[in-house]
Amino acid sequence: MDLDRILIDALSDRIVAALKARSRRALVVFSDTDLGLEPALAGLETLSAAGWTGDWLAAPEMRDGLAPRLRLPEAEAAPRLTRFGLVLVPALSLSTAAKLATGIADDLPSRVLGEALDRGLRVVAARDGVCPASRERAARGLTPKNAARRAMMSAHLEEIAAQGVELCWATRLAATVQGTPAAMAAPAQQTGILGWQQARACPGPELRLGRAVRLTPLASDILSARGIRLIRE
Repeated sequence: MDLDRILIDALSDRIVAALKARSRRALVVFSDTDLGLEPALAGLETLSAAGWTGDWLAAPEMRDGLAPRLRLPEAEAAPRLTRFGLVLVPALSLSTAAKLATGIADDLPSRVLGEALDRGLRVVAARDGVCPASRERAARGLTPKNAARRAMMSAHLEEIAAQGVELCWATRLAATVQGTPAAMAAPAQQTGILGWQQARACPGPELRLGRAVRLTPLASDILSARGIRLIRE
């Protein structure tokens, strides 16, 4: 009986250790953009230093440029997602976001991300390449001038967030991965008017306002363009 208990305890310890290792193992998926890539790569170094492990895969047009810069091993062509506790997208492209939002899975990144969501895995993605108001886009002159295009980009972000993707800025990649779900934040403002300056300063991805707060039309447009979800309380 004592031997049985010893064997059960040893097996339990091994299972717990395996689950713990899996929870800190990430599949890193690079889609077809370099918007936000540099700060995201710095975030990967931070995660590696904190003990995170994993594999990576990339869209064909990104692979050759990334391979010399990554310490992680490259994943097999069809990685088994059950080996990972997290799927991480350091630089989400507009095309991949559009495919994920509409259920299209016709390339490697979209297939992997779609399966990850179907399996209920945690998916964290940097939004810099998709958000129309991102600093990366502005710095390269890629902020869309057409309102309909900005709205389309924001809508893709809203849709994939609704499907369970955790969105962040590339500079916050490591902090988002390592952070625990935040406690419910208090409304940023209970009364008065929220104008365009406050809307531009909002860090996102959501803004909580009291029901008595009036939102100016320009502020509403800015929040929508930046993909920031407005929550009334």
